[in-house]
Amino acid sequence: MTSEGGLDAVEIPETVWTWERSLPLKYVLVSEEWDEELIVWAHCAEAEGLFVESASRREQLTFVGCSPIGRLLKAAERFRHGPVEPVDLGALGLIVEFRVPGADPAGDPFHIYDSDCWGLLAPFLIGCQPSTVDPTLMDLVIEAEVEGPVWRGEPADAEWRLFNGLGGGRLGACHRVEGLYGKRPFPASPPMRLIGCQPGERLLRRLVRPRGDGDRVTLLALDRTGRVMRHQEHMPLRVIASRPSELGGSLVDLWLEEGPPHRPDPVVGPAWDAWFEGPPAEPGEWIGFSHEGRTEWAAFAAAKQDAAKQDAGGQLPGPVRHLDGRYVTDIPGFVCAIGEAVAGPGGHYDQCWHTLRGCPCGGDMPRSPFTLIWHDADVARRALAAVTVDAAGETPYLDGVLRLLAQVGIAVELR
Repeated sequence: MTSEGGLDAVEIPETVWTWERSLPLKYVLVSEEWDEELIVWAHCAEAEGLFVESASRREQLTFVGCSPIGRLLKAAERFRHGPVEPVDLGALGLIVEFRVPGADPAGDPFHIYDSDCWGLLAPFLIGCQPSTVDPTLMDLVIEAEVEGPVWRGEPADAEWRLFNGLGGGRLGACHRVEGLYGKRPFPASPPMRLIGCQPGERLLRRLVRPRGDGDRVTLLALDRTGRVMRHQEHMPLRVIASRPSELGGSLVDLWLEEGPPHRPDPVVGPAWDAWFEGPPAEPGEWIGFSHEGRTEWAAFAAAKQDAAKQDAGGQLPGPVRHLDGRYVTDIPGFVCAIGEAVAGPGGHYDQCWHTLRGCPCGGDMPRSPFTLIWHDADVARRALAAVTVDAAGETPYLDGVLRLLAQVGIAVELR
């Protein structure tokens, strides 16, 4: 199917995109109408500005008057004898419940309750001391990327609680949280340039008669075979300049006022380059990548699974799988390795690997049970020894994985 496949092309992941040019086709701009008709705005050979160095979105929060329990208490106790290195807290959830003005039948003007919640991504405990409000409590200083609503004002009467991820067990409570009350700036989306574009009919009309608001489009990244590798987020199509392309022919270069709001960091570029050549044919091509590159590799593998419309049990034939554990030195490495063990090179095995701490689900059953032989499992046990998945801080990550695999009926042999 080509990109001019009309309504049949609405199933974007199944489309093979082509153009009649010698240049590789690497990007396509599309949008979908209300009747699900796919609109092709442009085919493009290159995109300049797709990779942007990530601006730090990390914030420093102080949990005042905190009574930590479980693994959060264990982390705090490491500061008892003086400053230590920051302690990785994995994933935290923060919930506040408070009363707001309102009336109920009994006439209580503050009877109505409200709440907000935040996810604290990649949190690190960087300080701990006796609390300024009560020396029997603690003030914890945590650095994290805060994901959640912009604060609408500090409540006078509130209950703050910390959790092992938003869906996990309780890790304590505190009197208030300092550093959360200001408006959180939204990162600006810098401009980008699409190089060597073949505009579609609708884009040609927009170039002749520009519109101020900009249509919403999606940027699709293709591999060398013309299949979609990844979808970027929706972005406004505001063309601020167009010129005959530096690549020649009848192509044009387009300067866009802004690109997708979230763009990959240049450090993951090698993973994109590898997947541009097509899905891997040999296992282990992710091994040499950084932590961020492995994370990106796993995201490509998941997108490939979605494109093939495999279910969570999609797997190789046969009753036994072999996991090469020699390079499982971080969680993304484990996700890549077990994906290959279950579904072959570039494969993905869909479970809650990153959220074992706070994931209440019991896991997805495989299409048919199998035995997983995990070679060199001690590598992961050593590398992930400090990562715990339970609120008490007593279950190492590897044990949490083994428990989840057992729950879904997979027998594991550690070697």
